[in-house]
Amino acid sequence: MSTEKELPKVPDHFDFKDVDALQRYLTPQYRIHSAKRTGLPARKQRQLKKAIKYARFLALLPFTS
Repeated sequence: MSTEKELPKVPDHFDFKDVDALQRYLTPQYRIHSAKRTGLPARKQRQLKKAIKYARFLALLPFTS
């Protein structure tokens, strides 16, 4: 048995129009999960943050409640 932690599949890019995929990284209160919880590298976490904030700006996702 391997003791290595399996990393989640990281998408090449986050599309702000793909709301279902973005909601995977949001809490029920629509807050963004931390990088520790998502398991994403820092660069991908920043891309995710940017996509979610742009989707909120375009009213595709709600702001935090």
